[in-house]
Amino acid sequence: MSDSHTLPKFDSSTSFTGLDFLARSLIRMEQNGTRLEPGDMAGNMTDEQREIFMARVAFHRDCLSHKNR
Repeated sequence: MSDSHTLPKFDSSTSFTGLDFLARSLIRMEQNGTRLEPGDMAGNMTDEQREIFMARVAFHRDCLSHKNR
């Protein structure tokens, strides 16, 4: 009998959108004056999730800095 409460293994190809959404949300909150540490938000993520999330945060910050020039 299979345990129906087992979480699926992390798959970056299906979770990328969710991690990108979190990164964009973080950047928008920063624009509105709310300061959060990305590392704190990534605290319970796997190494793979953290790497993707931090890369997306850097990407969106870079896009914003180019937009504001």
